[in-house]
Amino acid sequence: MRLNRLLAGPVGVAVTFFVLASTTVHFARFSGGVAMVWVAGAMLAGRLIVLPERQWMPWLLWSGVASVMVTGLYGLGWLAAVPFAVVNVAEAAAAALIWRRITEAFWPDETVEWLAAFYIGIGLSIPLASGGVATLVAWAFVGLPPVENFLHWIVGHALGLIACLPVFTFIYRRAERGRSILPSAEALPVSLLVLFCFALLTGLVFVLDMRALLVFPLLFFVVGTAVLDEETVVFFPILLILIGGTLTGLDMGPIAQMDVDYGDRIQFFQLYVGVAVLAALPISCERTRRLQELRVMRERLALFEGSGNRHPD
Repeated sequence: MRLNRLLAGPVGVAVTFFVLASTTVHFARFSGGVAMVWVAGAMLAGRLIVLPERQWMPWLLWSGVASVMVTGLYGLGWLAAVPFAVVNVAEAAAAALIWRRITEAFWPDETVEWLAAFYIGIGLSIPLASGGVATLVAWAFVGLPPVENFLHWIVGHALGLIACLPVFTFIYRRAERGRSILPSAEALPVSLLVLFCFALLTGLVFVLDMRALLVFPLLFFVVGTAVLDEETVVFFPILLILIGGTLTGLDMGPIAQMDVDYGDRIQFFQLYVGVAVLAALPISCERTRRLQELRVMRERLALFEGSGNRHPD
């Protein structure tokens, strides 16, 4: 509990932001420009979503400091560090604001509208806006080519938000409530078996040089989302990124054998993870909505039966 509060605090989130950002900047600046993979913004946005907006400032400031350090030490240099920090934290704040607004407006009764707003608002509009500003900053301060870096920014940040924001939101929501992200003790054996099978399947697919096999982790992901609890499903994209991303980065598997640049292969893998989340998210939303409706119906039925069994004295 104490560790959860520490990691979810402003300093803990800033440290996590620094680790994620420095890792992606160190390994994903293949062309010498902006990072082609970005998940730190999704992490910060996931933390902001579960906080009241009036309390956001410490998390934004500390994460901004972390962003300045990453850009200055490993990225485009100290001259562009502060402008890039403003863009990064503003992007995360905008994503959190849109998530909260569309949830208040559409959830849980209108999941289709929620999904459309998520895809267009968070997955498209925010990366376009932040990418435009970041490209101008990179061009003005460092002299980077604008078109190439704009495309790299959009793909990396859009797929990072789409693939990772639901995961981080789930994690921080559980941490805020003092609950574990792990399944219950009764469901843990089955969950571990399912996750082991998914990890084994993913490992085999990304070791073999057969692109047609890439469909099987996607099918496992989608079917599992339809029948399993969210405590198990949330680990699917994590395992997919850890196993598939590591093997692809080591030049193993079907994506690594594509006849394109190394950076393009990594972004294609990120697209693959994004497609998996895009395919599974509607099913997860609809399943959650139906479970909530069923819970409300049971509560009303219990209340009705309780009131019907009362007799006057």
